[in-house]
Amino acid sequence: MSQAVRLSDQGSPETITAGQPITEETPWFLRADHEDEVLYDTDGGVSTVKAGKLSGLVEYLTRHDRLDASFNHTFLLTYRSFTSSAELFEILAQRFNIKPPAALTNAELQVWTQQKQKVIQIRIINILKRWLEQFWVEPDDDKTKGLLDKMRIFAEESVPTVQTPASQGLLAVIEQRHRKESMTTSPRVSMHNVNTPAPLLPKKMKKVKLLDINPIEIARQLTLIEFQLYSKMRLDECLNKAWQKRAEAGAQEPAPNIRALIHHSNQLANWVGGMILAKDDLKKRVRIIKHFVEVADVCRSMQNYSTAISIISGLGTAPVYRLGRTWSQVSERTCAVLEPLRSLVASTKNFHQYRETLRSASPPCIPFLGVYLMDLTFIEDGNPSLTPSGMINFSKRGKAAAVIRDIQRFQTSPFLFKPVPELQEFIVGNLQSASDVNEMHERSLQLEPRTPHEENDAPPVPYVSTGSHMTSILVASMVLR
Repeated sequence: MSQAVRLSDQGSPETITAGQPITEETPWFLRADHEDEVLYDTDGGVSTVKAGKLSGLVEYLTRHDRLDASFNHTFLLTYRSFTSSAELFEILAQRFNIKPPAALTNAELQVWTQQKQKVIQIRIINILKRWLEQFWVEPDDDKTKGLLDKMRIFAEESVPTVQTPASQGLLAVIEQRHRKESMTTSPRVSMHNVNTPAPLLPKKMKKVKLLDINPIEIARQLTLIEFQLYSKMRLDECLNKAWQKRAEAGAQEPAPNIRALIHHSNQLANWVGGMILAKDDLKKRVRIIKHFVEVADVCRSMQNYSTAISIISGLGTAPVYRLGRTWSQVSERTCAVLEPLRSLVASTKNFHQYRETLRSASPPCIPFLGVYLMDLTFIEDGNPSLTPSGMINFSKRGKAAAVIRDIQRFQTSPFLFKPVPELQEFIVGNLQSASDVNEMHERSLQLEPRTPHEENDAPPVPYVSTGSHMTSILVASMVLR
């Protein structure tokens, strides 16, 4: 069933029907100009854009005779993978000034003006406004300032020729971007206005030790720290495997927030392993294992799967997992809590259990970034960016957009826990001083020398062991290149 969609929220002069087909009765001058530059997939009886030239995709983005909301969202999410913001604006500005075909009668010109030109122009105004409000992630540099200057001139000189409520709104949004004002609501919530659970503080806050802190409170503070990192990720960081790329000289880091979250996850896993291996006494190692298992289980119950998986990875890293004498003393009760956590992150059937758990989750929630990066890597490496004829493979962008939308689903709903600065400082300090995997390997052999059944000594691969159930592919997607 087709759905009527208004051109603006404040009563535009036209109402467009989504998916309205072009028929043979449609006058030639009302047909799309670049229809032959777009390929469609009609599987399932629904026509979706499969590929196209840039000019054809931009035309489809601003079609006068249909509105494909899903396409528009995917285009704005992923356009940076096949064009630049400057080029996109130039094409939109040129299309705004669309000229009528030659040899139209006065009556035909009037129809063309009302039913095609005017509608296209309103479309472009709305697309520009939405782009700037929801999808603008340009760096703060002279190049961006120059682009915003061009947009402002366009909004001041060209847009007023079209009578639409969105005209003034576009100029206001451009000015906000010039002033570097955020368009989105911050996920921060005032602790005075919500019911937050009272922190479970140690009796002595000075010189606090890990085992002095209630596992629930460690989980809460880790969750607050991790959500701050997760909520900062930008959509452009998810494209073209940007997290694996190094910045060129003088350029900004292409994926600073993803890299920060990867670094945090690796630090957390190293901290878990390092804390266990720091104890000479076997019973103390067992107590540390029990404590971290409890923290991970609380994180799971909070839907903080990212921290839970990092902790399980730390427990399963080779230097810790090989400690047979230590693990033999871990209680059945602790193992009974640990095994479901390991099963949650098992790679069986492409992480089926984890994916099903996440699919039913509602915010607040922190997913594990590694699975998303693995999916984005498979999409990037397994699908050509261009078709054999040189068209942009838009199906590939649709797959990437689906992953990005799922990432965004959990970025704006914060956890309502009260920050405890002293505990967060303790945690962050420990993360920053965590051992690396080579140090842990040497320490592991000191604590429990190799048995005759173990293989020859070799530096272990981080977080890959039968205990962690983490595959090398998943780990590779989290590695900082």
